[in-house]
Amino acid sequence: MEKISKFAKIVLWVLMIISVGLFLILVTSIESQDNPGPRAEQFIAYSINWAILMGIIAGVIVVVFTLIQLFSDKKRALSSLVILAIFALVIGVSYAVSTSDIPQFFGVDKFVADGTITPSIVRWIGTGLVSTYILFGAAILSIVVFGASSILKQRY
Repeated sequence: MEKISKFAKIVLWVLMIISVGLFLILVTSIESQDNPGPRAEQFIAYSINWAILMGIIAGVIVVVFTLIQLFSDKKRALSSLVILAIFALVIGVSYAVSTSDIPQFFGVDKFVADGTITPSIVRWIGTGLVSTYILFGAAILSIVVFGASSILKQRY
């Protein structure tokens, strides 16, 4: 385990040095605010690709270590699956409640014409909003319930 930790630290420092190096090269290649220049645009593209690569690597690492943890302890695996099922239920309910009607506001015709706003996109935006409301409500409710239960435990 110590070898893995040491290897992870080395990889982390190498990635950090590469990221800082790309940032410094990008900052020094900008000619002006109005005209960044062709080199700056090239390094912006490199930086965006680097960020995408780092995001993909981080996602893969999260999934792999989550699966390792999930299969290492059966009790924890069951509770994780229950939490995942509850989250899927929240998303499903949010999707069922959301509407695909395009809202009417000033300038919406432009977004509909160029395909930025479609009924599917509107429904998924609604799903995200409703699920956020549900999860926020559940968080507030849990704070109130656990706070009240701790107060009652202290008094009685």
